[in-house]
Amino acid sequence: MTPLRLALIRGDDHQHRYLESLLAARFDLALVVVEPESARVAALRRLRRYRDWIYHLYHRLRRAITGKDAYRRQYFAHSPELWADPGPRRLRVRSVNDDAVVDALRAVFVDVVVVIGCSALSKATLDAAGPLVINVHSGCLPYYRGEHAFFFAVYERRFDRIGSTIHRAGPGIGTGELIEVVRPQVSGDELPEQLRCRSDLLAIHRLAGWLEILERGGELPSYAQPAGGHTYGIRDRGPTHDLRYLLRRWLGSAGPLPPATDARRPVTLEGAVRQDSDPSRALRPVS
Repeated sequence: MTPLRLALIRGDDHQHRYLESLLAARFDLALVVVEPESARVAALRRLRRYRDWIYHLYHRLRRAITGKDAYRRQYFAHSPELWADPGPRRLRVRSVNDDAVVDALRAVFVDVVVVIGCSALSKATLDAAGPLVINVHSGCLPYYRGEHAFFFAVYERRFDRIGSTIHRAGPGIGTGELIEVVRPQVSGDELPEQLRCRSDLLAIHRLAGWLEILERGGELPSYAQPAGGHTYGIRDRGPTHDLRYLLRRWLGSAGPLPPATDARRPVTLEGAVRQDSDPSRALRPVS
């Protein structure tokens, strides 16, 4: 069996590094492109998107003060068996759409390009990546594209739309056919950060399972995204949303689900949805 040859385009958050370690330990990871958060923030100032830049500073301060960064770092701490010898070519870039990224993708000849936590890929980058580009999105597509997917799902009490999505990357934000929507167990009293970490961990291991099936000659499922949904930007969640959410929790009105709501399986995505709470089970994709 020929090892599956991969490239990874990622951000620099804790779950992104976790995914790299997992892929490097299991597959032939030939190229890693890292688009750091600091580069995306610098781009906001360079493009004079000052309002988005201010909101980014707010969210960075909020995560630090509330311990969300520390929680995510601990949640995605690397297990010893995930570490692999450093081998893949590594590029640290200002943008995943730089010419250097396009040139590197054209030069490595990989079977699959995996994307997580970075800017949307331009047409030139997508074309250079090849026919199979798989994105891991922290949110339930098509309902929550962009930023803050778990916060708004909880804020709107749409517990039936909490999950992380594995999908074929297309042009724009959150486009492309679905491979699987991975759902964690939800009781209704978790914080959005807890749900996000739980869901992303499941999705990362489910992705590894799907890649193993590809390596053995299998095929990936494809489900068209239902119409609808909303794309949230960095500034769509502000201090007012956070204060209102905290007040709801304090008053006990943030959860759990109303009895009539089915949190397990949205009908429109039935074929693509899997609910799981055990990451070890995520290594066995459904057929």
